[in-house]
Amino acid sequence: MQLEELSWKQLDSLDREKTIVFIPLSPLEEHGPHLPIGTDLLTARDAAKEAIRAIKKIKPELTSVLFPAVPLGYSKMASDFPGTVSIHIKALKMIVSDICDSLAKFGFKYYVICTFHMDLGHLKAIYGAIRKAMRNKPIKIIEPWGPYFYSKEVEKREPQVGFDTKKEVHACFRETSLMNYQYPYLVDPCYKDLQSIYRDLYSPRVLGKTFKDIGITEGYVGSPARADSDYGRWYFQQIVDTYTQATVDMIEGKKPSELPAQTQLLMHSMFWLQ
Repeated sequence: MQLEELSWKQLDSLDREKTIVFIPLSPLEEHGPHLPIGTDLLTARDAAKEAIRAIKKIKPELTSVLFPAVPLGYSKMASDFPGTVSIHIKALKMIVSDICDSLAKFGFKYYVICTFHMDLGHLKAIYGAIRKAMRNKPIKIIEPWGPYFYSKEVEKREPQVGFDTKKEVHACFRETSLMNYQYPYLVDPCYKDLQSIYRDLYSPRVLGKTFKDIGITEGYVGSPARADSDYGRWYFQQIVDTYTQATVDMIEGKKPSELPAQTQLLMHSMFWLQ
């Protein structure tokens, strides 16, 4: 069910104890000269749809409602490039909290925030919104991909690709593979000729800076020329499986996965992102 296609009476008829609201949320953001600006948003939305299908097979008694994909987020690092729309963290926190609060007012209890954008400022806003919304209403909200991503589960489980993927950060091997699998017609063939570019974006020296501040002039960090659609298929399925399992766990009353302590510490230490 897509929320925007329902009447209010159709929505009101749903069993609150068995209804889950999926909210795809990622910013429009440049992804190098070769990938679409909507890379993160498309991935979050499509993975949410596939997770809904998977959950229906596992627990057919549940109803999933897909909220319209929200093309908003914090993305200062890519803000020097056309197409990036970065909103203030306070605004993003308010938007996410208000969306959940608006539905919670009518008794809806379960929410899955589906984001593929892993900027710590973006996650700071989301987790702040989750705490605020859950403090005000008896609801449960999870964000599954952040804990999986920052726990390095992708690196632990990925198929052997013959090179170190730890340096693949943005519009890189992974995301180019993903788009080659999901939307090959949106990938510019120029990716095959792009040189590998690496930077440590988690170094304290680059926090708060933009790509161009640190010499990234083409808007990507990694090796997109290595992209492989088979890897993209595997990677997409990891996202879907993560959304699916986290949702089932939430419904069954299990404690959700959390961001690693080190990631939380770094995120909270970003005092200028209030």
